[in-house]
Amino acid sequence: MQSKSLVVIGAVALALSLACSGSALDDGASTAGSGGDTASGGSSGSGGVRLPAGETASSGGVGGGEAGAGSSGSGTGGGGKDGDPGGGLHFVPEGLSSTEMDEEGAGLKLVAFTLVQGATGPELYAAVRNDGESPSCDAGLMFYFIDKADQLVTTWGGSLLSGRLYRIDDGSGVMIPCIAPGEIAMTGSTDLPGELVIEELGYLQHRFPAFTVDVVPVDAVTASEVKTVRRGAGSAYTGTLENRLDVAVSDPKITVFPVNRVGRPLGMATSSAADDIPPGGTWSFETTPVDDVGVDHVAYPTVSVPP
Repeated sequence: MQSKSLVVIGAVALALSLACSGSALDDGASTAGSGGDTASGGSSGSGGVRLPAGETASSGGVGGGEAGAGSSGSGTGGGGKDGDPGGGLHFVPEGLSSTEMDEEGAGLKLVAFTLVQGATGPELYAAVRNDGESPSCDAGLMFYFIDKADQLVTTWGGSLLSGRLYRIDDGSGVMIPCIAPGEIAMTGSTDLPGELVIEELGYLQHRFPAFTVDVVPVDAVTASEVKTVRRGAGSAYTGTLENRLDVAVSDPKITVFPVNRVGRPLGMATSSAADDIPPGGTWSFETTPVDDVGVDHVAYPTVSVPP
């Protein structure tokens, strides 16, 4: 039988300072039409990020006006630098709401997003918290973009990167990525469909493809020593990924999200390698640059694990 690899995603949160949102959900949005599928994802390794309870999926919160647009490439920023008026916002653009389409939502809640126009097109970065009592596994986030005429413009779906890898508790030994209760996962895209015009949007809707199953946490992959380094006009991230499993892993990748003072992701930087990491081994990385490093960052490593 042909073997399959399992994608494992991990996270490390570096002293994130987070605050509560002051906005209410826009309950007036109607249900959009159906869209495409989202890819599943998850996390392994150390810890996760926590935002306090009470945030809602609409723009606002403390702070002033809308944040500035990001720049091109996978290392782009969307929150503005040093005193940006959107630095205290959980949702940008301010006033653009998103309602959840699923009644249950697998216990997941959208707590922050940044939707900005980059040099090559619209960019989106989002943070989701598991408010349920059980791990949410193979979780994704799908957005529906509705214009001011109440018409569906396009959809987008992405994997949620989190802080845990779990083993299914059925004796099979199969491991799956999950979001632990109370922890934060993130996702992002720098290549949203070109037909999306942010200024013409009326509201968003979202849903969370995910499932729950009896699982046991696994200490698998961690990122450490993550530091910011200047690279030209921007900044990149360096650090080390460690394989804590007793088997080799392959295709390591790191995704780093700079965040503002309330934990809203401002951009996304990545690095990958076509290498194997032996048990107990490490991989040193340097990411693509970002323009805005915010006030902190969250790093999520990803590897392929043999069955």
